[in-house]
Amino acid sequence: MAKSGSRKRARSRAAAAAGPAGGPAGGPAGGPAGGPRGSQAAQGQAIPADPAAPFRAKGTKAAVAAGTVPTATAPPAPAARPAAAAARPAAAATRPATVPARQPATVPAGQPTGDADAQDSEPDWADRALEKAVTPTYWLDPGEHGDPFSVTVRFSGRRQVDVPGKPGPDDSFTREETFEAITPGSGPVAVTAEVRGIAPGDWTVTARPVARAGVRVVPAATAAEDPRGRRVPWPRRVGVPDGPPVPARAALLPFAPIPGITRFIYPALVAAGVLAGLALQSLLLAVAGFSWTAALAYSLYAVAAGLAGAKAWYIVTHQWRKFDGWCVQGFVAGAAALAATAPAAGLGIPAGAYYAAAAAGLLTGMGTGRPGCFWAGCCAGRPTTSRRGIWSSDRRTGCRRVPVQFMEAALALAAGTLAAGAMLLAGPARSGPAAIAALAVYTLGRQFLLGLRADPPRRSPRGGHVTAAISAAVLISGLALLAAGGW
Repeated sequence: MAKSGSRKRARSRAAAAAGPAGGPAGGPAGGPAGGPRGSQAAQGQAIPADPAAPFRAKGTKAAVAAGTVPTATAPPAPAARPAAAAARPAAAATRPATVPARQPATVPAGQPTGDADAQDSEPDWADRALEKAVTPTYWLDPGEHGDPFSVTVRFSGRRQVDVPGKPGPDDSFTREETFEAITPGSGPVAVTAEVRGIAPGDWTVTARPVARAGVRVVPAATAAEDPRGRRVPWPRRVGVPDGPPVPARAALLPFAPIPGITRFIYPALVAAGVLAGLALQSLLLAVAGFSWTAALAYSLYAVAAGLAGAKAWYIVTHQWRKFDGWCVQGFVAGAAALAATAPAAGLGIPAGAYYAAAAAGLLTGMGTGRPGCFWAGCCAGRPTTSRRGIWSSDRRTGCRRVPVQFMEAALALAAGTLAAGAMLLAGPARSGPAAIAALAVYTLGRQFLLGLRADPPRRSPRGGHVTAAISAAVLISGLALLAAGGW
């Protein structure tokens, strides 16, 4: 019993020497005095609810910072025992009663967190497509003579609301837009801005030119000043408004009005082109005495492959930054690649006959659907002062332009007529080279038409010349094969 009492007294003296916080003498993690049993927390013993109570009892304020015990009045650590002092934060970390709850990381405003990015399943282009916008337009008179110039226009809008009080930040806007290459003599010019991130509803918008160094200030084109009245040059029937202010309504971009743009004509003409191409192919095969139903089904797969190729080509050529368009080169490549495998599908039609009929249908469909780009505002031609130009818009600047969309449509129809005529005149068994020649004619002519566009597609400096040279060689080869008897 005496030994047991002495052992208890020794343990009490050792615990008193260690202190309530597991100080230097005892060691927080099983130091020299604590032995292998470690600290109180490691042994599962009771921990005081407030370890700073002894200091607070002496009149000292306990400062709690990141869950550490204040050391202002604690005895200094002996120089001979630095390990115990270095291990003190570990002992403090084991006391859940004294460590504050972990605070979430602070993210600067405007920077989404990783969780927000994970929850945002919609890509940026889809979010922009669903966002409402206002498309105000300013009409200006560029004059009749001079060099192309730039103009800066300030658009100011205010939402028409009956709610009293100060309007919010999305109830008004002011934006300056600079428009390049305004060509004198190109008729009344309409410059359009695209304003997003605003409140839905009706708006009143005003626009006026802004004086800038090196930027020309031009007068507005009104219906009274325009000798043609309220219309742009023939054959378009786009009205010129009287002047500011202009009422507008926030709407989804496909429904936002832009002078000269009728967006829904594009899908209608594309659908009409697909039907026209398939109908011509079926007619040519039926006239030649072949079953056209199997070829029609296979060509539907070719159309699907062409649409996939058109979208992929557009995305790649725009470096994965734009997803809202199509590329005719991709359509031709995708459709032609699948159509080339038709003989292996067992259609019961000679390869030459199917190729000629498919090429005629493909080019006829492209010639029918290509004018849709004119009304959609894509693939627009350069501004021109020629009376042969047609007033059109690229969804940003409306003026008299080279009608390159109609020129390309005429080229496609001419090439399709060449393929259909060769099949009818030379016979289906010899008309295979006609398909190659017709596609080469279209590709070769298109290289020259691309130079007339306001925004030619990105390509290497010599890409157009190389493509034209290859197309010319293929055309010569196709005509030679056709003259030699075909296949």
